[in-house]
Amino acid sequence: MKKPVVVGIGEILWDILPEGKQLGGAPANFAYHAMALGSRSHIVSAVGHDPPGRDILEHLRRSGLDPEYIAVDAQHPTGVVTVQVDAKGVPSFTIREMVAWDNIVFTGRAGDLASTADAVCFGTLAQRSEPSRGSIRRFLESVSEDCLCIYDVNLRQGYYSNVTC
Repeated sequence: MKKPVVVGIGEILWDILPEGKQLGGAPANFAYHAMALGSRSHIVSAVGHDPPGRDILEHLRRSGLDPEYIAVDAQHPTGVVTVQVDAKGVPSFTIREMVAWDNIVFTGRAGDLASTADAVCFGTLAQRSEPSRGSIRRFLESVSEDCLCIYDVNLRQGYYSNVTC
């Protein structure tokens, strides 16, 4: 039986939690969990050419995910989100801006991957900047009409607008 091809496109980052750092980003987490359930999973994103970026790539390799579709961006740092939890257990997020995953570039290789995808997870957060927003849209335009597209609505701070259709 053919394993389904599952893609997470968008943010990949380190969540800095009170108890330590965790790999984060909804599309990346989606791809990881789909892989754990038996799919061939891929992440399309970008990390910085810096120690946190190298740590993400190594973490993915150790977890069994090939980071072949994650670009290394020499111009922007790896994404980091600091998470504070108040006395009631309510988290607040400080999301670093102008990071590598804000600048995902659509490539022919990503287009080839899109054409084979059985499912794609993408979200709102990585679309806060034009480079990534345009790349995500081009990726989605390249999937087959049978591809399941999962949209993660993740409204954080001021990273959304009240646009009406």
